[in-house]
Amino acid sequence: MALKKRGDTWWLDVTIAGTRYRESLKTSDHRAAKELHDIRRGELWRQGVLKERPKKVWADAAARWLDERGHKRSIADDQGKLAALAPALGSKLLSDIDRDTIEACLPTQVAPATRNRYRALIRSILRAAVREWDWLEKEPCLRVEAEPRRRIAYLTRPQADALIGALPAHYQPAIRFALLTGLRKSNAMNLDWADVNLERGMVVVDADDAKAGERILVPLNAQARQMLAQLKHRTGRVFQCPARVSPSVWKSATKQAGVEGFRFHDLRHTWASWHAQAGTPLSVLQELGGWHSASMVQKYAHLSPEHLAAAAERVSL
Repeated sequence: MALKKRGDTWWLDVTIAGTRYRESLKTSDHRAAKELHDIRRGELWRQGVLKERPKKVWADAAARWLDERGHKRSIADDQGKLAALAPALGSKLLSDIDRDTIEACLPTQVAPATRNRYRALIRSILRAAVREWDWLEKEPCLRVEAEPRRRIAYLTRPQADALIGALPAHYQPAIRFALLTGLRKSNAMNLDWADVNLERGMVVVDADDAKAGERILVPLNAQARQMLAQLKHRTGRVFQCPARVSPSVWKSATKQAGVEGFRFHDLRHTWASWHAQAGTPLSVLQELGGWHSASMVQKYAHLSPEHLAAAAERVSL
């Protein structure tokens, strides 16, 4: 029996079919360690010699996924989804999880896009169990629900003025700044003076704070630069208001402005739409907004038909 103690913890250390396995048994009790050793060694022998796949349950796969993918920017979203799935899937063997099982555990009172995100996460974990961990022979084929076309909600300039005017005064500078720069909510509301360079007319969004995980340099137009220059304080957060607009305040303001259903993120859509309507090339807009791919800005193409008209003039008889 290959039991070794490291500090207060017992470890398994065995070689089976030419492969050495060293694993913590996560106990300081010698008798419990012996029992765990025998069980685990039997599993490893069946896997290494008989080529049996380990009998893993969904909870094992979810835990390994979170451990190995902890670097993902969206890991918190994964954790939330996995917590919601745990009661239905946690104790089920991976080999027993089929399409019907998965469909039965998905939330119902949500949009099709949300259910598709759950399916995508489940598919990724089961695919890792097949291709990376060798825990499963094959993953089930999952369907994808049709999603409504993504809307592009943007304000006219009078509507933008009405919305800003309907908000409490301490929120107004941050909202106006978001409209002038296209910054995402967290980047605008949490903007720190350390990331502002008024001399160069630029704001820096660090890679850790950017959705695409890449550093973004955001140029400030004259209005945005003037707005910041007029602020008296120069340390800490730029906008001295709560970092989050309460839902009730936002809902009340949008109702008063006549744009009910308008979201904070739609300020970014508004900024991009105004650029497209003003003739900003989509390639430039992509760089200004820090979008990772051209497809993300292609949805604004219909707002700037002038570039198509110019292209059409290049061919004549």
